[in-house]
Amino acid sequence: MTRLLKDQSHIVVVDSHPNDYCDLQNLAGEYGWHVHFLTSALAAVRFAKSGRTDLWMIGVHLADMSGFELYETIRGQLLGSPVFMVTDHYDLTEEAKACSCGATLYLSKSPTGVLQCEPLLDTLIDKAQRFAGSNPSLVNRRRTSSFP
Repeated sequence: MTRLLKDQSHIVVVDSHPNDYCDLQNLAGEYGWHVHFLTSALAAVRFAKSGRTDLWMIGVHLADMSGFELYETIRGQLLGSPVFMVTDHYDLTEEAKACSCGATLYLSKSPTGVLQCEPLLDTLIDKAQRFAGSNPSLVNRRRTSSFP
């Protein structure tokens, strides 16, 4: 997670519905992070070979294979990068599968189908700051979330 604090971090979102992450690009840009949107597992397999990703967000339901199958396929190329499994609707069985396969986090989109990215990024910054010892220059870059 501490790698997310460096400049030029790369977040990869693999989801059939990239519009569900509408504010992620702008919010991540505030931290100097780059977001790459991929809509198929095949594209993600190709991208994983680049080895330059600091966070993976993988949709559980992809058109060409499940997100869990994709994770198993690319796991060896992730080099310890955190992996968040994202679903449209919470499912206890999926959450258990995400935990058992080694995913870092299991997330559900809001009832409107959009992932609430601002509180997610604030959580990532808070967590990474604790690991990094709360570097003062990074604390100044942190945004205040409007999420309750």
